[in-house]
Amino acid sequence: MTRAADTAPSPGDGSRLDLATLAALLASACPPHHLDLAGAVNLPCPLPHADRWRAFVAEGRHGNLDYLLRAPEARLDPTVRDSWARTLLVFAQRYTDGWPAGDADPSAGGPPGDVAQPDLPPWTARVARYARGLDYHDLLLGDIRGALASLASSGLSFRAKVAVDTGPYLEREYAWLAGLGFLGRNTCLIHEKLGSGLLLGVALTDLVVDGLPPAGTPAPEALYAVAARRRRAVPLAPVSRCGTCTRCVEVCPTQAILPGGGLDAGSCLSTWTIEHRGQAPDGRDAEQGGLLFGCDICQAVCPWNRHAAAQPPTGLPPLRDGYGVLPAHAELGLADLAVLDDEAFRARFRRTPLWRAHPDGLRHNAMRVLANLRRGGGGGGA
Repeated sequence: MTRAADTAPSPGDGSRLDLATLAALLASACPPHHLDLAGAVNLPCPLPHADRWRAFVAEGRHGNLDYLLRAPEARLDPTVRDSWARTLLVFAQRYTDGWPAGDADPSAGGPPGDVAQPDLPPWTARVARYARGLDYHDLLLGDIRGALASLASSGLSFRAKVAVDTGPYLEREYAWLAGLGFLGRNTCLIHEKLGSGLLLGVALTDLVVDGLPPAGTPAPEALYAVAARRRRAVPLAPVSRCGTCTRCVEVCPTQAILPGGGLDAGSCLSTWTIEHRGQAPDGRDAEQGGLLFGCDICQAVCPWNRHAAAQPPTGLPPLRDGYGVLPAHAELGLADLAVLDDEAFRARFRRTPLWRAHPDGLRHNAMRVLANLRRGGGGGGA
């Protein structure tokens, strides 16, 4: 961050500081840049769930997301590619404050409204919540870079490489190790007070931080947090706190969430509607229900998210601007989206997550939702 990007410093060239100092610096740098959680992981770091990741790929549960096959060992160990790295900083940003128990929008699996008027509720309610605003890649990437600039202005010298879903990092595993939350049965990172409405980003650095847990050991708490995780007198950092709850497994319309934990990405509605660009597997069109882009069903039924909505932590800052509903486009109906031409798609959605689906994907999704509504299956598939 503070050296030329084309330099290749020796490992450990970055500033050395202790855990308390880093925590204090993050507490100063994160709030102005809308970052709600931050932690750090020593590198190189043996990942406790590396074998689960290898099995996920070997068994083909990644669907056709072939980018996950590239550089698998670098994904498990960032120092394979960047030998200078010594600490991975992990950040999280809220995009929603849980899911209320009475939430009946289609992306939560609720009723579709009046089938005779299939555009009610607005099509924007059929989009996963993280995607109802500007592109989170741009927002979160800029905020992390801003926080790193604040760290540099404090006198730290370090090199950094920032990524938001664009680098070979197992962000959720690192977020768990950094104390930002636990890994839910639905594979989401869940914070006990904030729920799972969190976007993750990382910064690979050559900072040397004394006092971090041994590599591969999860921290009980984040170094900075707008709300503490801990509910008990004794700090805990469990892999999961789902207990015997299987609501996400039971409600998933495509059985993409495995009973023993993990995800079959090839069966996930988010994969169908986004990465597959509206191409559902043969014979499974109806399972998409009323969902246009992405899926929140497993998060909407999660008790941790219901609790986050019902009892938000005191003093919680407002959500970052940019993650709200797409008001400028709500005048469109599903029928309009089904025939939206490429130029209009680019003009409206270039800086939003919907860009990922491409024009054909959005049209295919809109046509499928309309068909499902007409045959009475538009309640999100739940």
